[in-house]
Amino acid sequence: MEGLFTQHVLYIVLGVAFFMYVFLYGPILGTGAVFPFLAKSEEEKKAVLNSVAPFWDGAGVWLIAAAVIMWGAFPQSYATIFGGFFLALFVVLVSIIISVASIELYLKDKERRNFWNNAYFIGNLIPSLLFGVALGNVIMGIPLNEEMWYTGDFFTLLRPYALLVGLLGMSLIITHAMGYVLIKVEGEEINNRAINIMKLSNSIFLILFVVFVFWTHHMFKDLSIFYWVVASLIVVVSIAMFIKAYHFWLSTLNLLLSWALVGLIQYPFIVRGLDGNGINIINHSSSPVTQTAMIVILAVGVPIVLLYTYYSYFVFRGKFSGKEQMY
Repeated sequence: MEGLFTQHVLYIVLGVAFFMYVFLYGPILGTGAVFPFLAKSEEEKKAVLNSVAPFWDGAGVWLIAAAVIMWGAFPQSYATIFGGFFLALFVVLVSIIISVASIELYLKDKERRNFWNNAYFIGNLIPSLLFGVALGNVIMGIPLNEEMWYTGDFFTLLRPYALLVGLLGMSLIITHAMGYVLIKVEGEEINNRAINIMKLSNSIFLILFVVFVFWTHHMFKDLSIFYWVVASLIVVVSIAMFIKAYHFWLSTLNLLLSWALVGLIQYPFIVRGLDGNGINIINHSSSPVTQTAMIVILAVGVPIVLLYTYYSYFVFRGKFSGKEQMY
């Protein structure tokens, strides 16, 4: 397994790892981003937190896996992104730590329960937006020098297109999370609120997505017909969410199609530069031996992670309420 084959395999696996992270961790980010509007009573708040508490650690493994794949297979992209986006990623990391701590401490620290309630909200709202902002910058291109190092600053990242992708990603995550609430949280009132929030977030997603599609096409006029096919499918699935009851699985399909669309836009780049250069999978990858070793490690490790994920969801299957204690 040498050359372009391993590079393309790892490029696809990198996209799958990001998809799995958003698929599994999205319910935490999304419920947190609308927590004050979703859960009103103490029992509802406990129900939401109980529904995500057993799964955050397993979901986070996929983000670590994506970082490891990037480090091992495409080291220049890893160095550029983690170096150039350091402040933004640091803010995201701190936010996630606060969010996870709030899940565990909400029931255990009754004196500061209101603080942990707000921490869960802020700790998920920030990364829900900034993940998309980072992706938007990667798509449209960032200032790079001849050695492929980022030459901008934090405020360079806050460009209109990147902010659009940030809002687009957040609306999709919230839509996905509300579908999760409908299948994992008991309570008619909170389920009705989840449906209303989902309709609003899905409507915002549709509007922003149409803007995104044409704006992206304006920037990259050489996009293939597959770009329009996948984009059309995303619109169809989003519209179907207003009609069908399979909200969680339809939003999951939209997440998968969205990452496929990103792959079509980016290929063969991982990070674009503003002047047409960039870090791609062909000229900026590790050696064939390293790539082969990465594939072998993933072939062993990924099934184990999948089995653990299935086992955890099987053990904590069914709906959650605010009546039971945290696991």
